[in-house]
Amino acid sequence: MHASAIIGETDTTSWYCMILFGMPDPGAPVLTPHKPQWLTVIRLIALDRYDHMPYLKVRIQMPSHFSHNFPPIGRCVIQCPSLEGSPLMAQVFTPKDKLAEWFETYAQALELNVWTKTTLTDSNWDEGERQWTLTLEREVGDKKETRTLHPRHVIQATGHSGEPYFPSHIEGLDDFKGDQLVHSSQFTGPEPNGKGKKAVIVGCCNSAHDIAQDYYEHGYNVTMVQRSSTLVVTCDSLIDVDMKGVYSEDGPPVEDADILDMSIPNPVSARLKVDANREINRRDAPLLQALTAAGFALDSGPDCSGIFMKYLHRGGGYYIDVGASQLIADGKIKIKQGQEIERVNAHSLTFKDGSELEADEIVFATGYQNMRETARKIFGDELADTVKDVWGFDEEGETRTMWRRTGHAGFWFFGGNLALCRFFSRLLALQIKGMEVGLMKYEDD
Repeated sequence: MHASAIIGETDTTSWYCMILFGMPDPGAPVLTPHKPQWLTVIRLIALDRYDHMPYLKVRIQMPSHFSHNFPPIGRCVIQCPSLEGSPLMAQVFTPKDKLAEWFETYAQALELNVWTKTTLTDSNWDEGERQWTLTLEREVGDKKETRTLHPRHVIQATGHSGEPYFPSHIEGLDDFKGDQLVHSSQFTGPEPNGKGKKAVIVGCCNSAHDIAQDYYEHGYNVTMVQRSSTLVVTCDSLIDVDMKGVYSEDGPPVEDADILDMSIPNPVSARLKVDANREINRRDAPLLQALTAAGFALDSGPDCSGIFMKYLHRGGGYYIDVGASQLIADGKIKIKQGQEIERVNAHSLTFKDGSELEADEIVFATGYQNMRETARKIFGDELADTVKDVWGFDEEGETRTMWRRTGHAGFWFFGGNLALCRFFSRLLALQIKGMEVGLMKYEDD
């Protein structure tokens, strides 16, 4: 995989309608309702970096029928050139490298205009002309070139999580003398032989579990610091209860499954998920009871509505078990529960209750800020203060600001898991298309 690959070339005239920042998660499907030469794509991250995680042991936890049938090549959700036989469907849980390679293959096959090693250095929105002026610095071979583009729409598709949240307020961070102290987004993996070393992971959701399991498999003594509670569900129960018959080999075509799933209003879906979550918990009871006995605090999502509602509500707070939960239940990964960190010492952490935990390595798997903060970093304070908060539910129970008008003309947010991106890419593209052909205005209700 070559992150420096450049696909396509276009002039910098004002007929661009779209610039898309961020790949791979949400990028490809939003392009496909329109001819590739109608737009330019700027990719700011490498295709082989999945879900903010640069280290190698990323575990894909959702089955391909739900999340990786995207774009469903050979069964296209939207009108686009198709390729028969997606390799992603050959396995229930697609390896991250294969997923990344498939995105690159998709871009090449459809001749999408993808730029890598490109940085936005300046942006300006002209309200009168209703267009952007974007200045980009781009590496081409061993040279750098500056390009100026004038799109009418910019889509920020950098992932719904935003910038890493690092608890910089904790005292003593600079005093730590161990091997590494990083946020999970900068974690590159444990030492090959960590026998006898002590690793502490602050956080207790997907990233934290993956990192803890990776540390354990490399011989470390591992402790996870769980400050609140976590929703835990096994893959088998999630698939059998929540997806079977819809997103499964014996289910309908994915476009029909998407309509069945996405057409239910979120408040109604939340109520239906309560019953499904109760059955999942019944099936997972032995594991959940063992976790509780190990001192791990569990929850069932908002109003006991389960994992998907928790994901839509806050974008995290859960773990889909792919092995770490049993390690916790067996005491192989230890839990420090319910205590905030008072300070970081040279080789340990001190907690509010006065207890101390030795550490050679510390990873803060403490999540990410709102997507607006990435917009602030890229486009500046004026735009970030104009757009609305992203993710969570609005007063009508719909997802806030994502895939819809943001409060700033010509600017859109796009993200979410692959299944959401597959479905809502069409709706976002149709909104832009409607504005471009005069069927609607940005200000319309």
